[in-house]
Amino acid sequence: MKQVRILSVAFDTEIAAHETPAFRGAVIEKVGLEHELFHNHNNDPSAKVAYHYRYPVVQYKRQGRRPSIVFIDEGVGQAQHFFMQPDWSLEFAGRRYNASISDLKVRTYDLGVTGQPHYYTLRNWAGLNQENYERFSQLESLAEQIKMLENILAGHILGFANGVGHRFRRRFDLSILHILGRRFRPFEGVGMLTFDLRFKADVLLPGYVGLGRGVSRGFGVVGEWKPKSAGQKFANN
Repeated sequence: MKQVRILSVAFDTEIAAHETPAFRGAVIEKVGLEHELFHNHNNDPSAKVAYHYRYPVVQYKRQGRRPSIVFIDEGVGQAQHFFMQPDWSLEFAGRRYNASISDLKVRTYDLGVTGQPHYYTLRNWAGLNQENYERFSQLESLAEQIKMLENILAGHILGFANGVGHRFRRRFDLSILHILGRRFRPFEGVGMLTFDLRFKADVLLPGYVGLGRGVSRGFGVVGEWKPKSAGQKFANN
């Protein structure tokens, strides 16, 4: 079992979901491009690739309607580059905003296979790349589609674990229980199919983290789900 530290900071304004990338850009501009973990671009001019293909440990989301930054594991130490700025003013979506904190939490979560089921929600999960989307669209039955999504989601959980330096010691089981909705969301100039769903897995996962594509822009947010309680809602909305 690995312990994962997470620092989440929510600010006291409201933004629309489509403004999350603009909020991300404003924070990156504030801290400076030299701090690569805020944006994952490769600053080495001699590098053959423009991006670091690694799990983003600084993620930009909404909690409720409030913009937030989530610093994960190695990323927690990066928070100082924002908070040490002489002012926290941000310019995005055509307005200037003097950021002030409405909520700040530092938590430590366990990550690992447990042998007993845990229940989660996954909001705005972008599970399909272009190739997988074409395969997914050709499947005739819902059962086939869910099986494919389960395999992809398991891979995304493995990718997250590897990204924070953890390898599961054994296989885990995962089942998608409910697909609550699906819709196309804009992402890098194109429409991307996203899912809201509930799933169970015998894996402990931290809250707030992202799974799948676009996690640094607020896609694929994990929340805890308690199936026996009434009036279920997405955690960490």
